[in-house]
Amino acid sequence: MPADHAPLLTRDDLTDRLGEITCPALVVHGDADAAIPVEKAQALVEGLPGAVPLVLVSGGGHAANLTHPEPVNAALRTFLDGLS
Repeated sequence: MPADHAPLLTRDDLTDRLGEITCPALVVHGDADAAIPVEKAQALVEGLPGAVPLVLVSGGGHAANLTHPEPVNAALRTFLDGLS
């Protein structure tokens, strides 16, 4: 494995501390993401007290913001508009 990937394997798991994050949160996940299952994204939403419902990008992979910018940007706009 390349050295630049090592931080991904050795980073701290903060899952049990998600409840400490109290700011509004948006989780966007591609439904075709082969790296991270949708269930993990949903668990993130459920663990963040200020999260809005999970936004699933149809056909989106691991970088849905790059491959499907329109639905991702729409979700971001809606989320940000809701903060004001």
